[in-house]
Amino acid sequence: MKKTLVVAGLVAGLCVGALAGDGIPVGDAVFYPSVEAVYTHTDNLFLQDSTMPFGSESDSFWVIRPTLGIELPFKESFVRFDFGYQYKDYSTYDLKNHNTYNFDFKGLFRFSGDLKLTVDNHFIRGAQEVREFDPGYERVFSDTAFDRDELKVGLEVPLNRANALGFYGIYNYINFSNGSSDRARPFFDYKQYGGGVAWKYALSPTSQWVTSGEYLQSKPDLTSRDIFLFTNLEKKYDQTTLMTGWEGAHKEVLTGFFKVGWSRMKFNDNAYSDFSGMVADVGIGFQPAEAFKIDLTAGRHPYQSVYNVNNFYTSNFGQLQFHQELSRYFYWTAGYRYQQNDYPDSVKAVSFDPADPLAILPEFVYTQGKTRQDDINRAYAEVGYHFNKQFSMRANYQYEDRKSNIHYYDLGSILRRPYSYSENRFLVQAQIGW
Repeated sequence: MKKTLVVAGLVAGLCVGALAGDGIPVGDAVFYPSVEAVYTHTDNLFLQDSTMPFGSESDSFWVIRPTLGIELPFKESFVRFDFGYQYKDYSTYDLKNHNTYNFDFKGLFRFSGDLKLTVDNHFIRGAQEVREFDPGYERVFSDTAFDRDELKVGLEVPLNRANALGFYGIYNYINFSNGSSDRARPFFDYKQYGGGVAWKYALSPTSQWVTSGEYLQSKPDLTSRDIFLFTNLEKKYDQTTLMTGWEGAHKEVLTGFFKVGWSRMKFNDNAYSDFSGMVADVGIGFQPAEAFKIDLTAGRHPYQSVYNVNNFYTSNFGQLQFHQELSRYFYWTAGYRYQQNDYPDSVKAVSFDPADPLAILPEFVYTQGKTRQDDINRAYAEVGYHFNKQFSMRANYQYEDRKSNIHYYDLGSILRRPYSYSENRFLVQAQIGW
């Protein structure tokens, strides 16, 4: 721990945060090195309510994060490699997995006739990055190590000056290690395969209308590594999604995308609810002045669930963010996000172990008949200072509040709120980069 603090202090003193710069040219390649030192304090490490055994425990941690990007342009094409490493150490909590590794590859290859091939691969070996395996935010804390690899390959074929047809394939897997923490509730392993087709119609040189259809098959590995995981159901599913909408830019003031559609998740091997309904993706940037920008993001999506007998939950969210450059050196950012996660099926007091029909979690007995709904509110603010193009520093505050309607009184008549919490988080970051 002392060694980590010494290293962090040196990095913070010598390398004071950075915006992404122009890179360092070396021959035909461009290198983008950076290093960050981040200090964070939280008053609720495990994101648990004070009514729970590990609720509202405060702690601080350091993160050291060096990264290296390498871009190789050629003709009208390019490939880019991004390598990242992170070391994380808490002041008091004994974190079992300190290291995170990530590797990203992106390739764009243009051929005659404006044929375009894209390859994107994202790999991470992490532990606490819960959004990697559960993007809808049902899980909130984990220190169980996992690997994720996501590959997407696309081919775009122009039909004429206004129309283009695209085809793509996707592969994604999550694999957890054999060990797990008694304070964490990880997910299950799964593999996903799929593909899609998209038609693009050019509305202007900078914007287009896009209509797409996608098929995805998800195959979970239901080996339970934690008694808190209810995984005795077969949760394999097939998903079909159709979407249409606009993407691009309008008069250099409005950028982003707005897409709506329909999706269905069909779970073939159990009797609980399937999803069928509207989905949406919105990401709009409005820049009324050169130094001021407003970003709006919103969405509605279903995600696979590990809560009781529920196959999925539906996440509805909206986020508004303001960013202003007050000078060439100083900036501020502030935002608010609201998210609601809804579950379709009421809690059943059934066994989590197929071999033992009496292996029923007391929580499920106390809450049976309730249908879960979580409301998540997050507000944040940040100020930063750019010493020059390579060096900057920022300070950030975030408040998060999660209220779930699932609560109960245990045998000792003690109130328990297993999925509710509030957290105050303070962060200071120093970074250098090109």
